[in-house]
Amino acid sequence: MRIAFLTSYDSTDVSNWSGLGYYMAKSLEQQGIQLIRIDCSVRFSLAQLIKRKLIKLCWRRIQLPERDNFYLRRMAGKAARQLAGRQYDLIFAAGSLPVSFLRSDKPIVFYTDATYDGMISMYIDRNRLWEGSFVQGNRAEEKAIHNASLIFYTSEWAKKNAVAGYRANPGKIRQLSFGSNLGSDMSTADMKMLIDRRKQTFQKNFLFIGVDWERKGAGIAIETVARLKDMGMPATITMAGCQVPPGITLPSFVVHHPFISKDGEAGMKKLRSLYESADFFLLPTQADCTPVVFSEAASYGLPVITTDVGGCRSVVIDGVTGYCLHKERFVTEATKRISALWRDEGLYETFCWQAFDHYKKELNWDAIGKKAVTALQQVLKKSDTIAFPA
Repeated sequence: MRIAFLTSYDSTDVSNWSGLGYYMAKSLEQQGIQLIRIDCSVRFSLAQLIKRKLIKLCWRRIQLPERDNFYLRRMAGKAARQLAGRQYDLIFAAGSLPVSFLRSDKPIVFYTDATYDGMISMYIDRNRLWEGSFVQGNRAEEKAIHNASLIFYTSEWAKKNAVAGYRANPGKIRQLSFGSNLGSDMSTADMKMLIDRRKQTFQKNFLFIGVDWERKGAGIAIETVARLKDMGMPATITMAGCQVPPGITLPSFVVHHPFISKDGEAGMKKLRSLYESADFFLLPTQADCTPVVFSEAASYGLPVITTDVGGCRSVVIDGVTGYCLHKERFVTEATKRISALWRDEGLYETFCWQAFDHYKKELNWDAIGKKAVTALQQVLKKSDTIAFPA
């Protein structure tokens, strides 16, 4: 199978889009797929940049130039020029943007973690969004969904949004998680040693990884660990990726690491060591789709304590590999759940093994690549009898 792999960035650069395009492409190549990589990124025009600035200054609204339909048509045009005269079986895009206005006589597939309306409701106050961005963004999203022969969403939340908000055909949607980008190759024996070591550790260490202090709930994570300590449970929390806001002094039980890049072995080694030295993964995120860190935590058999927002519960199986809790009652519910796992060694071990098993079956790029290729082969079989619009 020969696939045109479209991204709105350089997919050979692991630092782009949290490395997802890089590992997505790699997972397909490992299944014997031949990829034609197409970087269809285009720069914002001067007019777009001026327009965004004026809308912000004059109307105090957020304008999203990447959802401008003229911009997306330029992106589609660049992709079409690079595809012209080349032989391939289908088009596979990382996200809906590259294919919103792309016309092709080949099947189109895209893989993403949210619909446009889902992202708006999750990250942006609708009243602050420029009306043009709302209308054009939804128009582009609808076109991408209806032009696609197959869509991979990382969660049931995203699938429901596509069906309810854009009248997507549920039959052409598959749920497919994002894998861990750490390249963990821990064996069952390695995991057993790691879990045994955790059980023997008196003081427990919580791991928090996130860039946005407020949105990822860094302050809530610290409050949760402080509450556990007040309950007589010795604990520390290691926080990586975020900058501490001015005026905030970290308690002595917090170990802080600034942003750690995965673009290089030193950063990868550091991140792996943080996961290996943790007992729980704690992320009280206030707004998210399906964080890749959940897959990474599962690769080290870490129970995840998070919030029930977006598509989180499609990656963290509530009551099995961790807990997805109400964000308004997070500290109270989290301390209750964690203390139960803390005191019941057998229950904690069960959660660890179930998390690792979930990673082995669903959250690693090799398994994801195999499932993707199986679905793509089915699309090609159907395309033999279907005429696609040019």
